[in-house]
Amino acid sequence: MKIRRKGEKKFRYDTYTNSRGEFAIRVPDGIEYEVVIRQKNYKEQSQDVVANTADVQKRLSFKLESNKPAKAGDPK
Repeated sequence: MKIRRKGEKKFRYDTYTNSRGEFAIRVPDGIEYEVVIRQKNYKEQSQDVVANTADVQKRLSFKLESNKPAKAGDPK
């Protein structure tokens, strides 16, 4: 996963999740960020987050979606 200030092209931070999909990263307060998730064979996803001093932590949820077409007979 990569994190950049909203509206910028260059990523400022990157990190990996642990085996449970959790991660922690510190960023300066008062700035809006875009969190981008990339995983091989899955669609890229992103979420906007505003960092402020009132929130010690933010919880984000992503549901990975395969970028491969479904085969006939596969469960949905």
